[in-house]
Amino acid sequence: MRPTTVLSLVFAVLLGAAGITVGIVLIALHHQQHGSQWHYWLAPVLMIGASATLWNLTMQYWRQIGRREMRSRPPRD
Repeated sequence: MRPTTVLSLVFAVLLGAAGITVGIVLIALHHQQHGSQWHYWLAPVLMIGASATLWNLTMQYWRQIGRREMRSRPPRD
């Protein structure tokens, strides 16, 4: 498996975790402000959804392709 692929997978997992954290914090801050508009809750929900999708794609890639590449023979140079 190429180092850039591993780095991309690690970055995607970290970005997904950060996005979910930011989304939860924004939802918590929104509940403190009772006078805010109805659409202000949409941004954190979209951030959580995008992060979960990114995390899901990363895990599917690892399950389908990453394991096979780790088990296969290393490429000859």
